[in-house]
Amino acid sequence: MPFTSARHFSSGELGDLLGIQAWKIARLFELGAVAEPPRIGGRRLIPQEMIPEIVDALRARGWIPMQGSSFRRFKSNDDGFEQ
Repeated sequence: MPFTSARHFSSGELGDLLGIQAWKIARLFELGAVAEPPRIGGRRLIPQEMIPEIVDALRARGWIPMQGSSFRRFKSNDDGFEQ
C-alpha cells in the first residue's frame, strides 16, 4: 500500500501562494471567520481542503479580488492548484 499524505500549509506559505500577507490569513482564524486548523509547535497546519473556505473569507473582506477577476482560481489536480 503506497504512502500518501495530505498537503498542509503554514499561514506564511499560504500567504505566499495567494500573494497576500500572512497576517491576513492569521486574522481570519483569530476572528473566527474560519475554524482554527490543528497546530504543531504553535504553528498552524492548514489542510489543503480548507483553502477554498479561506479564499472565500478573504474575498468577503475585500483582501483578494472577487471570483472572475485576474486572481488565479483553484482546480483539482495533484496538488490542488492551477499550474
